[in-house]
Amino acid sequence: MLWTDQVMLNLSDKTVYTRDDLFQVFQGRKQDLSESTFRWILYNLLREQKVFRSGYDTYTKVKPQILPDYKPYYSDKARMLIDDLGAKYSELAFVVFESVLLNEFLNHQIAQNTIYLQMEKDLSAYVFEILQEESGKGVLYKPGRKELERYWTRDCIVVLDLVSQSPLSQEAPHEITIEKMLVDIIADKSIASTFSPAEIPFIFDNAIRNYRIDQRRINRYAGRRGKTSQINEYMGGGK
Repeated sequence: MLWTDQVMLNLSDKTVYTRDDLFQVFQGRKQDLSESTFRWILYNLLREQKVFRSGYDTYTKVKPQILPDYKPYYSDKARMLIDDLGAKYSELAFVVFESVLLNEFLNHQIAQNTIYLQMEKDLSAYVFEILQEESGKGVLYKPGRKELERYWTRDCIVVLDLVSQSPLSQEAPHEITIEKMLVDIIADKSIASTFSPAEIPFIFDNAIRNYRIDQRRINRYAGRRGKTSQINEYMGGGK
């Protein structure tokens, strides 16, 4: 048996590895392994289908399923909000999420919807004031838990700052991506308050089984929000 095959036996079938991860694993067996030699090793492993590409700069031992991209299906009110803001502020970066989108992944369904508008930080307060003037009520700006409990109404709009380096869709930049949603439900307290924490493993399990998730994008955004360890745990161990 080749030494490279012996190394492969120690790799997990359930783990997603970056190129650097694999280099360190193989270098652990041969400390004098050069970058050029490893390049040929990886090339041959891919050619012999002993490893597979699962995304940009990520690899697995098991051939990945071809899963569809996530497409959120918004309520009429959320869709109208996207269309209206997109028409008025075409140059602004914003993303809309609503709590009922999670019903696809939950055991216990969310009956009372909340719409979250994540807007560029410098303009979120301004857009909040415009929405408040237009609707009169049902719009909250970065509420804490107590404020949310006191002033929340069904289908209310919660305006939040859009975190920089958020993973956005090129085709539909105002629609939430699966990577952003999975991190936000952990990182944002107001979003996390809409469902039981016990549901989080079910959300991730259903998302992983049904949709393509870009490991690099979700890891980068999780790091940006300080949630790398939690995302690694729910994604099946990360590295």
